[in-house]
Parts: sequence; C-alpha cells; structure tokens
Amino acid sequence: MPNIIWEGNKREFSTDHECPVISEKAVKLREADGFIGKALPYGIAPMMICMLAVFLKAFLNNQPPIEPIFMIPAMLLGFIVALPLHELMHAVCYPKQATVWVGLCLRKLAAYAISYHPLTKKRFIVMSLAPSLLGIGFLVIFIITPISMKPVLTISIISAFMGLISPAPDYMDIISVLRNAPDGALIQDTKDGLYYYET
Repeated sequence: MPNIIWEGNKREFSTDHECPVISEKAVKLREADGFIGKALPYGIAPMMICMLAVFLKAFLNNQPPIEPIFMIPAMLLGFIVALPLHELMHAVCYPKQATVWVGLCLRKLAAYAISYHPLTKKRFIVMSLAPSLLGIGFLVIFIITPISMKPVLTISIISAFMGLISPAPDYMDIISVLRNAPDGALIQDTKDGLYYYET
C-alpha cells in the first residue's frame, strides 16, 4: 500500500509538492493543463453503454426503470463515486514506495490523486482503469435489479453513468500510452505533464 496523504479541500486543482527530475530521454505524452476538455470524447462510449442498458431495461419491462424523485440522492452518491472514491481507486494501485496526494477542489467540482512515482506500462494501465470498476459494479447492479426496485435502479444507473464517464481522461491516457510507449517504458506524471521513458 502506498503512502496516501489526504489533503482535504483545496482552492486550486494543483499540488505544491516537489516533483523529481525526470530522465532527459523522456517523451511527453500529454500536457498537464487542458487535457480534461480533450478527453470528453472518450466518455461517449461508456455513456452509450449506460444508455443502452436503460433502454433495454425499459423495453423488456414496458416501463421506465428510473424514478425522478430518487434523482437527488442518486446524484449525491454519483458525485461520491465520481470524485473522492475515483481518486482513492487510483491511489491504492501505486507501489508501497510511492507517495500519493489525494484531495478535492469543490469549487471546481473536481478531485485529484497525484503521484510523481514512475509506473511500469502495465501498472499504469491498471491504475488508470481501477476507478471504472466502480461504474461497472453499479451497472451490474442496475442490470440484475428487478424493475420494481426503482430507488435502487435510479441510484445505481446514475452512479454507473458517473463512474464510467468520469475516467474519460484516464481512457485517453491509456490509449496514448498503448500507442506511443514501448513495452519496457516507465510512465511518470509530472507538474509539466505525462511522460514515458525507457530505462
């Protein structure tokens, strides 16, 4: 288990912690700023999967599976899944030598898990995909829950939407790493952006 440091709510989505010097041979995969907007298209496929599940549930049962009155608690739980739990899922995937700073920026409805510890390509992909397990879990609950249990259906599908769409930047990073980083490379986040380098 890595050293996870909870930083609470911060005014800005950033860290003041010292970033180690990265290899001169490092190749930048993406910038540190502005990548959230670029990642939005990567949330389309997970959104369509969730919408298909809602459509099929409604079609097979001849009634809508969602009850509007339960939308507020569903959104609250969805934000917990999409913000702090999402980042904690990232954090626990780092090796025990790593330090991971986890916090919130409620002003921007954002959360973060930042570590400058280099990861193998495989471990980086696992770390990036870990939060999507929350969304998958809620989607499975939605699929297997009887149509009569509207509160559970509403809460589970909203949490599935948020849990599967919120990792869109992670999906983008995974595709970039798979396309660009060779198998033996280490992947490292920095204040300047995401890099890979060969050892």
